[in-house]
Amino acid sequence: MRAVLVDRPGDRSRLTIVDSEIPAPQPGEVRIRVAWSAANWSDVQKRQGIYPDPVRYPVILGAEVSGVVDAVGRAVPRRWLGQRVAALCGPRLVGGHAEYVTVPLEYLLRIDHDLALDTACAFPLATLTAYHLLKTAHNLRPREVVLVHSAAGSVGLAVIQIARDLGAIVIGTVGSASKAGLPREMGARLVVDRSTEDFVEAAMDITSGRGVDLVIDSLGGEILPRSFDALRHYGRLINIGEASGEPDFPVRKKLYQRSTSMAGFELLHARPGSSTWRRGVTYVTSRIGAGELTMPIGGRHPLERVADVHRIFEDRTGSGKQVLEIGRPG
Repeated sequence: MRAVLVDRPGDRSRLTIVDSEIPAPQPGEVRIRVAWSAANWSDVQKRQGIYPDPVRYPVILGAEVSGVVDAVGRAVPRRWLGQRVAALCGPRLVGGHAEYVTVPLEYLLRIDHDLALDTACAFPLATLTAYHLLKTAHNLRPREVVLVHSAAGSVGLAVIQIARDLGAIVIGTVGSASKAGLPREMGARLVVDRSTEDFVEAAMDITSGRGVDLVIDSLGGEILPRSFDALRHYGRLINIGEASGEPDFPVRKKLYQRSTSMAGFELLHARPGSSTWRRGVTYVTSRIGAGELTMPIGGRHPLERVADVHRIFEDRTGSGKQVLEIGRPG
């Protein structure tokens, strides 16, 4: 089978398309004949060698896919054969940029026949991350104000929609004015262009000086310490990434300024297969099926153009989800 392999960390030249052995599902797993695979910033980090969790090289990239189940392992009901699914690619979130991938059963999302497979692959990681950020790591309540950075990215767009659905008010920030359209379309009350506007000032204006209840930060760098200044007293910041670099600041002093709190977040700590995880799957699949949760596709690319997709992430020129066409499920 064709697969995107990184033999060791490095620049985009480390992305190679190889012929690899088709995997066999182990007990409790299914094998998916992949139609589409979504690309994510985490794939870039894994290729660069800066992903927070250990990565074993060589590695096939790809954290989420859509396709058709074509084989099942022991203890998996045969009714899954032939099912159209979207999936997270197991606990290591790798292996999806390939014609076949095996994943544990609990990582699957059954998808409606009306949902196109290119769209389906864009949902699992972003929507489940957004749900568990807002309902598991936090407990978002109606009328709370959420500030989310990188609002035009897939997680940001999912946060906006789910927070809006839960009755919250959302402020999004973007890196340039050209990225403001999608967050507004998804329901952000205010979108701040960080290149020309002060997001702290904007947050204080919209809350009449009180500050926001929750900040979701995927940027780190100099954005993270400034984000504390946008919080209300006893407000909370959840960090989910460091796309702008690792922050270096006296976090304890920041926490004491408004008695705020800070947390990190890892999606798989919601324990796939648990009742908490199933609540998230039920929520997102029901909203997707009803057309109430969408994920705009920013670009569809052939597998051979995977390096161009990484360039889009590194140049920060894309919005929405970037997806790779792998094959046709038949």
